[in-house]
Amino acid sequence: MFDGFEEFDTETSGTRIHGVRGGSGPPVLLLHGIPETHLMWHRVAPTLAEHYTVVATDLRGYGDSGEPPSTPDHEPYSMRAIAHDQLEVMRSLGFDRFRVAGHDRGARCAYRRSTAVLVAANQHRHSAPVRASWDLTSAAVTPPPPVPVQRSNRRPVVMPAGRFPEAARERR
Repeated sequence: MFDGFEEFDTETSGTRIHGVRGGSGPPVLLLHGIPETHLMWHRVAPTLAEHYTVVATDLRGYGDSGEPPSTPDHEPYSMRAIAHDQLEVMRSLGFDRFRVAGHDRGARCAYRRSTAVLVAANQHRHSAPVRASWDLTSAAVTPPPPVPVQRSNRRPVVMPAGRFPEAARERR
């Protein structure tokens, strides 16, 4: 599914993280959402790998990554802990600076890590302030074509992909 990519498992301070790596160029980390795994990036990653070193991982508790036991406060599954895993993975691969693309839970993980880095860096009064910028460009993704839905003997109703006919009936 990830032709030209190599699989890896990295031991972090909290658990084992599974992922794939491929391509060359500036590093980019792809983080999946719920309930997916790194496999959700299988169509995007090969194209990105033409220009970037692509790393796609399974977040802790998902896919082939480790599942550390939880605690009453659920700290092992906090965004801070999950984000720290990803930082350790990228450092173990030799990347101190990298781009991140995340979906759903992966996006929250990326945001949590970036805010933690900014707070920590700005607490050092002897160093220059650190700034972050978010490049919120949208990818050119073509949605699937509308799907015609037949309702009894009446004319067909065209529904956007992903919508259910029951939802349309409830709105009427």
